Amino acid sequence: MRDACSKRYPWSFYESKEIKRIEIKDTHEWTFYETKKSACFDLRSTKDSILQPQQLILVSTGVYIDLINSDFVGHIYSKSGMALKYGVDVLNSPGIIDADYKDETIVILMNHSKDDYIIKRGDAVAQMGFVKSFKALKNVVEIEACCCREVKITMIKDEERKGGLGSTGK
Repeated sequence: MRDACSKRYPWSFYESKEIKRIEIKDTHEWTFYETKKSACFDLRSTKDSILQPQQLILVSTGVYIDLINSDFVGHIYSKSGMALKYGVDVLNSPGIIDADYKDETIVILMNHSKDDYIIKRGDAVAQMGFVKSFKALKNVVEIEACCCREVKITMIKDEERKGGLGSTGK
């Protein structure tokens, strides 16, 4: 049956297989996809805050992501209703959660309006989804006395992650 389904609906087997590679630790147990076909799940604030006009804040979500297979990346997006109704969005949308980032998922919110925006504990402040990530190779031309040749080199450094929110450089 799986073979027949995968030929007719190739994404169905792929989807169920791939979703098993992502584990989410939700310290408040309130992170869900709101509908059957939601592309993203809501990230909720773990505490009350006031976001003043033209201010940005870091919002804790209590969510930890383990991207077991490093060919996925988490994307944090604004909630369209918050942006439209209140002028509040995720400042660096999409925020990127790399496969080797293991700390708490934090959201950077910006208030573009002229009014305070009140955040209550448990309010949805952003949404998160996952996409496949591909690594690139660089083509470098080496010139020697008698000839030129093209060499493919990796762009991946052999460094371990030491935090988030700007920890990999300016």
